[in-house]
Amino acid sequence: MGEVVIKADNLSFNYKESKEGIHNNSFEIKRGEVILLTGNSGSGKSTLLKCLNGLIPEIQEGDISGDITINGQEYNKLKMFELNKDIGSVFQNPRSQFFTDESTAELVFPMENYGYSKEEMQARLDKLIRAFSLEKVIGRNIFTLSSGERQKLALATSLTLDQKVLLFDEPSANLDYGNAMKLGLTIRELRDKGLTIIVSDHRFFYLNGIIDKVLFMDSGNLKIYESEEEFKNGDYNTRSFDLFEINTPFKKEKETYETVASMKDVSYKDILKDINIDFNKGETTVIVGSNGAGKTTLAKLLCKTYKPDKGKINEKGLPFFIMQDPDYQLFGTSVHNELTIVKKDEERINKLLEKFGLKEYKHTHPFDLSGGQKQRLQIAMAMLCDKEVIIFDEPTSGLDVTSMQRVSGEICSLSENAAVLVISHDYEFIRNVADRIVYIDEGTVKEDFMLNSETVLRLNSIFTKMEEAACK
Repeated sequence: MGEVVIKADNLSFNYKESKEGIHNNSFEIKRGEVILLTGNSGSGKSTLLKCLNGLIPEIQEGDISGDITINGQEYNKLKMFELNKDIGSVFQNPRSQFFTDESTAELVFPMENYGYSKEEMQARLDKLIRAFSLEKVIGRNIFTLSSGERQKLALATSLTLDQKVLLFDEPSANLDYGNAMKLGLTIRELRDKGLTIIVSDHRFFYLNGIIDKVLFMDSGNLKIYESEEEFKNGDYNTRSFDLFEINTPFKKEKETYETVASMKDVSYKDILKDINIDFNKGETTVIVGSNGAGKTTLAKLLCKTYKPDKGKINEKGLPFFIMQDPDYQLFGTSVHNELTIVKKDEERINKLLEKFGLKEYKHTHPFDLSGGQKQRLQIAMAMLCDKEVIIFDEPTSGLDVTSMQRVSGEICSLSENAAVLVISHDYEFIRNVADRIVYIDEGTVKEDFMLNSETVLRLNSIFTKMEEAACK
């Protein structure tokens, strides 16, 4: 490590018509460093990243002040296409950065724009496929990929121009444990090749042992930890660096359960085969497995979005499905209106608005809420729906530890009166909510067990298997 690559002096940004932003932040990032950028949701992490990749002030309206330089050059004197050659970015929602609908075309798109030869494009494409294990992703329609596969594709596209600085915004949010650990190995390898990497994330177990410096954001203000060890010894309540050392109490198993939905010998295309699962009221079942294993497909079969090719699904009414991306299922003109679409019950709606801290946003359009607020609105909708089966698809993507624990408590409350099915890669969250674990691999149910002190090692073993499969 040596020369300074990025330097900020008194960097501030305030969004138009909002006091939120970042305030008088100064820092230096050296070549070959791995920087963790973290802090609670809404603290300003994404704002800082947008300042570093040029989206602020190029795209985002607001007032910016202070100075930023990259390799000694002032940001405000560089064109966006010049900055893109130095800095690669992976956004929190990969769909927002794709320009095509086909994975191969997406990977070569940046090189085509910069006039690379066909031979060089092919050579770099082959290298990216090997580096990110994209063999099953290449040549496919992006909209048919799982969320984790899309994330892997986005990571690969950030390197197509051989950028020397990489900015990752919540890169582990949609990755299974194995692919998150592989990402950590990839980051280590890139660092060893002299790349500078800035990772904004709430989960950082996959970065354990490779962080050089931590930039901690708190309400737009920056605190700098000069080493990973200093950060670990700090007083910030973080996500865990060592997942399997988590000491979370296990939920008590009930003596009897009422089955409210079941899948008997269900098969669908070449994704799922001979699935047999009962879902019980009062029980939270967590579906785990690698990216692309068929977890979301299983949920869509329960919701009758897909029709099974074989087998039978029995349930008491359609489940309520809370999607990973809330923008796909928010239709109301206001927060209040969104809840009335579910059920017209003013007394319960007002109690839920109070419970989830949404009362002051009662007349706000759902699309104007933050990601965490949208998620709380979805959970309020689930509580209002009175369904026998409620399904959550990755409900803790991008959540800090406090928000994750709050969501865990809310889901546990839901399971008192419904069968709750959760699809998740988040080990910490799973330990907080799971009564039961169902592991799907190669299209079948490999394991199905109640989670307790005697079976937790089985859960740990499943995660270890995913890591071994991804990193081999």
